[in-house]
Amino acid sequence: MTTEQTIQDVAMIARNGIDRVIELERENKRLAEALANANEQAERFEREWYLRGDEIERLQEVSDEMFAAMTAALLLAPHSSGAYGVLNEAIKNIQPKWIRHGEVTS
Repeated sequence: MTTEQTIQDVAMIARNGIDRVIELERENKRLAEALANANEQAERFEREWYLRGDEIERLQEVSDEMFAAMTAALLLAPHSSGAYGVLNEAIKNIQPKWIRHGEVTS
């Protein structure tokens, strides 16, 4: 009976070991899929981050061009024209904040 009990104990230990190996393989597969998903999301975020940076640079260039065009128009507009005040106010509104910061409003 001891031999039979020992065989049953060994069989149970082997079954438990096999079940644990199967469980660990499933967990390993799940973690590998989660890692692949996380890597894909990180790559997508990085691409979007760089695209946003490119778009910000493009918009800054457009803003600089617009500012330059409006400044040129302001310089050419007679002070007595209605356009002068409108252009002057528009330029003040789009100036970089570090330029406007020093202004004293009355």
